[in-house]
Amino acid sequence: MRRILIVEDDLNLRVVIRMVLERAGYDVDEARHGIAALESIEQDPPDLVIADMRMPLMDGVELMDRIRSNPATASMPIVLLSGLQVDSAAERLATAVVAKPFEPADLLASIARSLQDGGR
Repeated sequence: MRRILIVEDDLNLRVVIRMVLERAGYDVDEARHGIAALESIEQDPPDLVIADMRMPLMDGVELMDRIRSNPATASMPIVLLSGLQVDSAAERLATAVVAKPFEPADLLASIARSLQDGGR
């Protein structure tokens, strides 16, 4: 079973994403911000990361940059969630970008494509 790490500061949205992913057959872990995500990734790397763009302590762009700069995780697929316009630098770091609000089917399709493509 593929394992996905959700990195999202909004508890309600994390719960919704978890339910969508678990119903689709994924194993799910959660982190409230980028620092917690990096700790989780270091302990047990997931198959894919879903990261919110705006979070406290470490935003999604910095998280993606840290993941990409580590040779052990550089090719890890990352789906970036954002309710804002995403600049080209953030788009280059992400495997896929999903706009908020999103349809569950669109998120699942982006995840499937990202896992199939292998990251970057």
